[in-house]
Amino acid sequence: MSMVRGQYAQLLASGVHHNFLQFLDLQQRDEVYSKIFHVESSSQAFEDEVEYAGTGPMPEKPEGSAIIYDDLVQGGTKRYLHLSYGLGSRATWELIEDDQYGVIKQAPKAHARAAQFAREQVSANIFNLGFSSITTTDGVSLFNTEHPLLGGAQATNIAPGLTVGTNIFATGTYPNRPSPDTDLSFTALQNMIDTFERLPDGQGIPVRIKPRTVLIPPELKFVAREILGSPGRPYVADNELNSLIAEELNFMTWVFLTSTSAWFVLGDKDSHQVKFFDRHPIDTDYDDDFDTRSTKMVSFQRFSAGATSWYGTYGSNGP
Repeated sequence: MSMVRGQYAQLLASGVHHNFLQFLDLQQRDEVYSKIFHVESSSQAFEDEVEYAGTGPMPEKPEGSAIIYDDLVQGGTKRYLHLSYGLGSRATWELIEDDQYGVIKQAPKAHARAAQFAREQVSANIFNLGFSSITTTDGVSLFNTEHPLLGGAQATNIAPGLTVGTNIFATGTYPNRPSPDTDLSFTALQNMIDTFERLPDGQGIPVRIKPRTVLIPPELKFVAREILGSPGRPYVADNELNSLIAEELNFMTWVFLTSTSAWFVLGDKDSHQVKFFDRHPIDTDYDDDFDTRSTKMVSFQRFSAGATSWYGTYGSNGP
């Protein structure tokens, strides 16, 4: 259906002091997804990523004995399937010609804002759905209390300091989610940091991933400021030192996070595998309908988002 002059009578007459165009006059929110995700281009219909674990720890070799051989371990595959997103507007030749203010011709600028919304929403849903349907190469949800390690039970037997019931929930697995889920708090962040500190690779060898960014909905920003922005420990009367300050955590709010109580933590970009593939950047095209003289304005993009691995991520679904 085309936009016609009867819908926009005030655009046809001069004298309007200002046309309030929401898609131009209301300030758009800053882009967040590119600050969190690895944004990469793609030239294929999909991208596959495969996970591997290295060898186990090097054992002692008694004099004269043979070297022990160990294999790399192949894990699962994560496929990023690029989906298409498109939006168009159509206007009659007469409306465009008689529009005294050029409003209708600016429809593609509204498309651009809609396209950006799609990118932010799809990206945020990796976190919103990360406790359920978003999975990684290990086949379980992105945020899970029992991520299977590629080395199995041997990995948690090798990893220093891991005990079922203390910092892991099952032999051969490692968590990046508390159980039960907890509110964002001073103690919850301490426990999260402890989880990062004991993090093993698939064969039980400790790795270094430092938690860096606490990702929260707007409703938690005041709590985050109290916890991370004060030199003294929050909610206590004797002015104890805030030990979290030395961890150099920062927080980022994202309005596209749908839960008001869920919160997430990410390591630096070089330590996590949360990815966004840009198959076809946003573009706009125009075409005229020969018979009706209507003008079609169409915007289009293709992309995918997901997480290859759970390493470098942590999430709690609130209380």
